[in-house]
Amino acid sequence: MGLYLIAFSMQALGEKAWQIGSVAAGLGFVIFVHELGHFLIAKWCGVKCEKFYVGFDVPIKIFGFQLPSKLVHFQWGETEYGVGIIPLGGYVKMLGQDDDPRAAQAEMERIRVKKSQDSDTEATDESETVPANADADRAEALREGTAAEGLTEGQSVEQSSQEEYELDPRSFPAKTVPQRMCIISAGVIMNLIFAVIFAMFAFRAGVPYTPCEVGSVVAGGPAWQADIQPGSRIIQIGEKGRRSEHLRFTWDLRNAGVGMTNHDESLLLVVRGPEGEEKTVRIKPTITNTNKGAIPTIGIAAASETMLADETIIAESSAEFQSGDVIVAIDGQSVKDSYELDAALAARPHEPVLVKVERSHVNEGGTFQTTEEEITIQPNPLRRVGLVMRAGPVVGIAPESPADAAGFQVGDLIQSIAGEPFKDPILLPSLLVPYYGQKIEVTVRRGEDEVALQVNVATPAVYEWNAGYNSPMTTESLGLAVAVEPKVLAVIPGSSAEKAKMQPDDVISAFKLIWDDPTTRAERSSNKEKPQPIGDESFSWPFVFRNIQGMKDGHSLVLSVQRNGQTLDVPLKAAPSGEFYPERGFVFAPKQDKRIAQTWSEALLLGARRTKEDASRVFMFLRKLVTGEIAITNVGGPVTIAVVAGSEASEGLPRLLIFLTFLSANLAVVNFMPIPALDGGHFIFLMWEGISGKPVNERVQIALTLAGVGCLLCLMIFVVGLDINRLFF
Repeated sequence: MGLYLIAFSMQALGEKAWQIGSVAAGLGFVIFVHELGHFLIAKWCGVKCEKFYVGFDVPIKIFGFQLPSKLVHFQWGETEYGVGIIPLGGYVKMLGQDDDPRAAQAEMERIRVKKSQDSDTEATDESETVPANADADRAEALREGTAAEGLTEGQSVEQSSQEEYELDPRSFPAKTVPQRMCIISAGVIMNLIFAVIFAMFAFRAGVPYTPCEVGSVVAGGPAWQADIQPGSRIIQIGEKGRRSEHLRFTWDLRNAGVGMTNHDESLLLVVRGPEGEEKTVRIKPTITNTNKGAIPTIGIAAASETMLADETIIAESSAEFQSGDVIVAIDGQSVKDSYELDAALAARPHEPVLVKVERSHVNEGGTFQTTEEEITIQPNPLRRVGLVMRAGPVVGIAPESPADAAGFQVGDLIQSIAGEPFKDPILLPSLLVPYYGQKIEVTVRRGEDEVALQVNVATPAVYEWNAGYNSPMTTESLGLAVAVEPKVLAVIPGSSAEKAKMQPDDVISAFKLIWDDPTTRAERSSNKEKPQPIGDESFSWPFVFRNIQGMKDGHSLVLSVQRNGQTLDVPLKAAPSGEFYPERGFVFAPKQDKRIAQTWSEALLLGARRTKEDASRVFMFLRKLVTGEIAITNVGGPVTIAVVAGSEASEGLPRLLIFLTFLSANLAVVNFMPIPALDGGHFIFLMWEGISGKPVNERVQIALTLAGVGCLLCLMIFVVGLDINRLFF
């Protein structure tokens, strides 16, 4: 046993070392190729490159102890190559060019060399001579900054020329504007080239991804109202989006599609239904205001397998399931996918179910064996805190649903169901369980009239109480959505709410789930978060109720209650009720597909397309960040990049390469932003010089560069602070 444990630990250590090493190598390589672009074009143009560093070799002193500024370095020819101690970028130090504005004047002094007497008759090798327009440009710079160049106020450029000074022909400023533009933009271009290469190799090996398949639809949400069914596949996103069978749920739908849709716009989706029929829908995302900003959603969850994930917890059962178990039957009825599994469990919320699983074992000889196990799972009691909320009107009717066929209308107020008064909207699904497959009468108030409607109650194929962030209360057996006001109608006797002295007409404005006795950093951090708002365009009570189902011993629900002009914080405990929740505590592994390019030409095409998409999304994200449509708290810094890269590396080399594709495109777009101190800022200065025929005024350039450096430093400190807060607080 001891040897086995040691071997296991060494294996885990080896896997972790591989992840850390691959992430470090990948991120370092992305920085390396960017600087390599600057370096190669600079050398091609005849510029002397004095340093080539990945990371910054800045001297750091802590408590009087001087840290080494370089991890490794060596001299080869005229260039010093090395790895700096600060892993936040890299640089190429060219003669006559310094990103530190404070060193600009000294650097200009350093590249002023005496003219040789035969300078006018030297060979015309463009890489070793000063271009004709360079002297004119520098002459103008000398007129504007004679003191900085060592000239007195009374001296002219003609007088200074008598001192036989010129720019070092191998310095960066001595090169033509087009040459300097090529040098500055080469890093960005190299990043884009290698982004394509990263993606090309990834697609050739096979890239796993979560397909854009609809696993479930949030009740009452935009997708629910558009009649998008579980099992459907989205094959086009957006007006200009390309049709594809390989769209990704997270990157294409959630991030690029829903996340980048303006608040007042609708998103076009082409959907192929479970039976193969196609339809085009336009969905306006719902905006939910949270304490961390606005979240746009359309109410779709990704598809899953029938294999259990690690975090599965079976509610109210002593049965022991294992990660990797595959559910193959419910009560003797075989299930081949997650949709049949959901339907089997949704139809039996009040009954015990017999679950058959296939379980893989490793025998002593190292071979795999699959066995079948049968486990009975008891019903999962619905948990409540003792509050009955006020029911509002009907706010949604699913197309072609029983409610639609029966003639329900938006605005109807439900009065009774099958002769029983309708008081508690949260129990709407439970009230209909006895009538699955039957026709019942539902009375509604419509304006001043009371209308009796005959409706067929369907057996739901998906879970009830599947509320999203700001969903109304829905019943899948009718296809009906009812608003729930955050106002207390009644308090259940003997409940936690009664013990906390909750009262009818209390208005709930916010909620927070807390740990009663937090022991870990994550639990303490969770308790410190601000309460989440409840109300219009914020979280709804049905969503809070769904969260209550996950409350266990050691959890409390803290409600912010408005009463007589005062705000009270009321902690409540959840307790099992006489009703039952259809979900049994299973958590399933997400469904995965793999995109494999059959040829290198196909891989190159996919790599180029992926790079273009990633670069476009980064640009759109930055634009929305500037306009305030996306909160700056969504920005991740170097720690987040390392964490995400590590997560991707754990999924295999192709996933890491795809992440490096995104990172390379990100670096290219960000570096070419028109901010002084970035490549884009330098390019703008060069454009001005090319158009006007003279450089930007030196004092103006230094001031703008200092401002740019200051902003970038502040931004870096801010995003690193966000990273630290996400990880440790």
